Amino acid sequence: MDLISLVVVLVIVGLLLWLVNNYIPMDARIKQILNIVVIIAVILWLLKAVGVLGVLPRPLISVMVALIVVGLLLWLVNRYIPMEARINQILNIVVIIAVILWLLSAFGILTGLPRIFVGNP
Repeated sequence: MDLISLVVVLVIVGLLLWLVNNYIPMDARIKQILNIVVIIAVILWLLKAVGVLGVLPRPLISVMVALIVVGLLLWLVNRYIPMEARINQILNIVVIIAVILWLLSAFGILTGLPRIFVGNP
């Protein structure tokens, strides 16, 4: 993809995001979540378009993307879903333990769990 196409796509995405933020009535929290999701999607698309994602090994990219998605979802839950502090802490601990076990299983360090792949194994 050439540079002009990249710039045109970025301008169109930015314009659409600006229009949504200014002219579609919705809660500010939902707009912030939408902005974060669009920005992450654009960053991943840009990395793929310029060939950076092609240099890294595919399983490593899958693990990094999964960690980013889990971290983003955990942040969104912590920030925007009102709940008691203890329940929030328990949720965070459970998610962190699950992610650690998944990482150990994905890299073959923990053999008692079935291996779970994100993407193609």
